Amino acid sequence: MFEELAIERGGARVDLALVGEEIEAFELKSDFDNFGRLHNQIHAYNRVFDRITIVTGASLLDAVLEVMPKWWGLWAVRRLEGGALALEQLRQADVNLSQDIRSLASLLWREEAITLLEGEVGVQPKKASRADLCETIAQKVELATLRRHVAKRLAERQPAVKKTARPVSAPNDGWSHHDASYLDSHFLI
Repeated sequence: MFEELAIERGGARVDLALVGEEIEAFELKSDFDNFGRLHNQIHAYNRVFDRITIVTGASLLDAVLEVMPKWWGLWAVRRLEGGALALEQLRQADVNLSQDIRSLASLLWREEAITLLEGEVGVQPKKASRADLCETIAQKVELATLRRHVAKRLAERQPAVKKTARPVSAPNDGWSHHDASYLDSHFLI
């Protein structure tokens, strides 16, 4: 899991990315957010991720439905009596059919791109820039192969979680959101 994962060389960031066999994006829009960046985010996310889900508060739900692609997943959050939050999946995300191989390749670090080219197509780039490597990948590597390689490399970047580590979310964990008093135990699924 990656929080605030930069894509397209920092041109956009997704709130949460889950990496497994697929790379899934979750964009969070609270009732207090605006849509100033959403149009650009939609296009950037469409070029990179296998599946995309937007999670939004009830007050923005209609606006989100107007701008997001129909294949994106949709979850709505609403406040219950007593302040608890309820999360409801309104639509499951479908597979993205419009990924851009260059944008996906840009998630690789330079050394990772070189390893892919050496291993998959026998190309041994000498002093190629990262942009040149991405272009070579786009020309010589199949999208399915690149997806697997990117997912594997992203997963390898995450440090191993110790069994004794405390839970990801816990009281007083430093989260500074204005609504931080509501803990996971109040978040009903």
